[in-house]
Amino acid sequence: MKLVLQRQDYVRLQILSKKINSKSIEEVGLEACKITYFKFLVKYHIHEGKIITAAKNYQTIYDSLNKASSDEVLIKALDPNGEDRKSSFQNFALYLLISTHDTEKIELLNKVEQNYARELDKEPTISKLVRKLLTYELMPLDEKDIEKELSGFEPFRASTQNSK
Repeated sequence: MKLVLQRQDYVRLQILSKKINSKSIEEVGLEACKITYFKFLVKYHIHEGKIITAAKNYQTIYDSLNKASSDEVLIKALDPNGEDRKSSFQNFALYLLISTHDTEKIELLNKVEQNYARELDKEPTISKLVRKLLTYELMPLDEKDIEKELSGFEPFRASTQNSK
């Protein structure tokens, strides 16, 4: 999948991703493969414009890293400094926020607010945006302030593809 992604052959990437049974990667001991697989899928879904699916993939990555955090040996191998777990939660929430507005998005945002409250407390900017989106139908925004606040997060960095 990595070679096909480097060649930007997204049709073959989709074919290869369908050949891998996602239930078989759920087994114990395959956490590293599962995380790598879903990182490839994130790149594919972002390219295809399926932002909410990319957010779900980041959720799977975060949940896998979070479940592995109870095993010290495993977490040292997967995420020794904790940056992957932090960035996967941030990307999960941010891609969810910028996805198109529908009932699935609202359900996932409610799930984020209920199940990931501790993580939201660590990220005040994301928490503020999630709560605004859930409480207001129309929310007043100052684009300059929001751009300045979000420019530090991975999806909005100038170095990423499609950052603007």
